[in-house]
Amino acid sequence: MFRGILSFAVILGFAALAPSEDKKEAKPKADPEGTPLEISIVSKTTKYTLDTGGLSTEEYAKKIADSAKPNGGKLPAAPAVDLTIVIKNTSDKAVTVWTKGDPVVLDMLLTGKGAVSAAPLRAFTREFRLPQGVEIAAGKTVEIPVKSLSGGFRGASTFAFWTAPGDYEITAKFKTGMSPVPKGAKDDGDGFGGVTLTSAPFKVTVEEKK
Repeated sequence: MFRGILSFAVILGFAALAPSEDKKEAKPKADPEGTPLEISIVSKTTKYTLDTGGLSTEEYAKKIADSAKPNGGKLPAAPAVDLTIVIKNTSDKAVTVWTKGDPVVLDMLLTGKGAVSAAPLRAFTREFRLPQGVEIAAGKTVEIPVKSLSGGFRGASTFAFWTAPGDYEITAKFKTGMSPVPKGAKDDGDGFGGVTLTSAPFKVTVEEKK
């Protein structure tokens, strides 16, 4: 489905993200619709501690923003989390899903009053990392651990930050390949079709560091 050699660069970026205005309870989504996969976020905790390295909220947000500028300094480490992405096969037959490799992209999207995102310019090695698939039996799941709010290409091109105490929502967006090819997806001859799975928002509370 994916061919050739890849080189990858992310345009510098920094953006404040506003809380969702949709008050309805969001549900997991799949593209194409009807894809027999469902993604969710689970965790043993919903509480985290804000660690700005001793900086004020304004100073911390400015440091993240400045990291996207030439000679603007190093981007802080993305907040550490202890989450698990669960991919469930909702069909009555076994399917195979890519969980590793360059075609697989997991983004951790953060919303909330103090949420910001960054996509600094980074260089990546040019070799193409082939996708690796995992078979999921009918009604079963596969899990992917997530230890920080970083994602994108090779898990290291996009970063999300909470910069102040408060309530936040984390949404996982997972671009992958599935076999057999679901209806509406394109098969380029390798038996896999590209799909995008989006979880329902996972609510967390970030508390001031004592």
